[in-house]
Amino acid sequence: MVALIISICTKDKLKNKKPNNMFQKILTRIVIIAFAWIVLFLIANKAKADLTYKTYAGTGAYPGFPGNGGTLYYGTVLSTGTVSQLNYNWSGGYILDSGRSDRVIVNFYGYITIPDTGSQAIQFYLYADDGVYMKIDGTVVINDWNEQGGATWNYVSTDQTLTGGQTYYIDAWWYENGGGASFKLYWDQSGSVALVPSSAYSTTAPTPTSGITSSQQTIVNNAKAKTGEGIYIDQAGDNLDLDIIQDGDNNLIIGTDLSTNAQIIGDDNTINILQENGGNVLGLDLNGNNNLLNIDQNQNQTALINIVGDSNDVALNQMPYLSAGEHFADVNIQGDSNTLNLTQQGVGDKILFVETGSNNSVTVNQKDNGEHFLDIKLTNNHTVGVVQEGSGNHSGTIDLSGNTSSVDLHQQGSSNQNYILEQQCASTSCSTTVVQQ
Repeated sequence: MVALIISICTKDKLKNKKPNNMFQKILTRIVIIAFAWIVLFLIANKAKADLTYKTYAGTGAYPGFPGNGGTLYYGTVLSTGTVSQLNYNWSGGYILDSGRSDRVIVNFYGYITIPDTGSQAIQFYLYADDGVYMKIDGTVVINDWNEQGGATWNYVSTDQTLTGGQTYYIDAWWYENGGGASFKLYWDQSGSVALVPSSAYSTTAPTPTSGITSSQQTIVNNAKAKTGEGIYIDQAGDNLDLDIIQDGDNNLIIGTDLSTNAQIIGDDNTINILQENGGNVLGLDLNGNNNLLNIDQNQNQTALINIVGDSNDVALNQMPYLSAGEHFADVNIQGDSNTLNLTQQGVGDKILFVETGSNNSVTVNQKDNGEHFLDIKLTNNHTVGVVQEGSGNHSGTIDLSGNTSSVDLHQQGSSNQNYILEQQCASTSCSTTVVQQ
């Protein structure tokens, strides 16, 4: 507001001055920039640390409300707005801006983000006068719709298993019949009971970003930690044509759990594997039918591949010949006519996880320079083509389920490009094309 007033005053002064006055031009620009920054700051913080509320007229003790499947007797919204925290003791005063001190119902809703990382058992603690009913992502966490005075504690929830870094939808209903009025929400998230901080709340869900999870990184680390020079293969029957060449350094071929022998069982399989210099590791389980597998690895790559049945055709190249490595792949195929063509090329980084189901055709290129990541899960009749090229910071995460889909994703030559795509289609065909350059 101060910046806006200054801007108006400056504009009025300029009416009586020459337009080429350098000082006034500079001052005007400074004021405009300052005002823009203040507006952006207020908007960003409002979305980041608020819950939305709506107030309604109540009917006394134990009023009906939609949160538990009931209905409001008075459905007209008295007022609406946002709050930064659930930390109120109104005593006998007006409830927010409802214009009422008794017989009021308030619905608080928005999003709550759990601090830290990993799975957490969190209890919620309630201080309230009168009743509260609260859900997180549709699960009832507090069910205390009662006539009561505020106390430590009116209600303590059971342990809620929530994940640090993830955001959940919160929907809380509170009512006041008469007398004192309060609503304070606490939690035990870090070993002691404290008010849920304003930083945990937001009116809108944060934009999801693609990135490797801690559990996925553990899989990568464990796979890369396995080294050796031996080949362990357990083969059984049919028209197998197998060519394996290993040359130098820490090459290893064993099972996909990296502890048991590799297995190849049955039918018309053709397998060609080349692992040359570097810290290469390959885990392979292949089980039957008309599979054709060609894998080419050089320099620091690791691949875990598990195929079960049907007409799969897989070609994997992780190929920085005479250059740096650090590529990783995890391919898991179960049945039907899958065709995968996966390439992760020069220099470094690049991690790939792929799961398939049904008649999928997947083509992925992640190519040169560093820091590519991709996580693809498919079911049914999907066709997916992905390209992530050049210098730095591409991500991915494509999860398709159901129906016939066709997806193209290009993220090409710049850094900090990121994408999450989840597609569920009720019709007979779906199509998505994404290009970021």
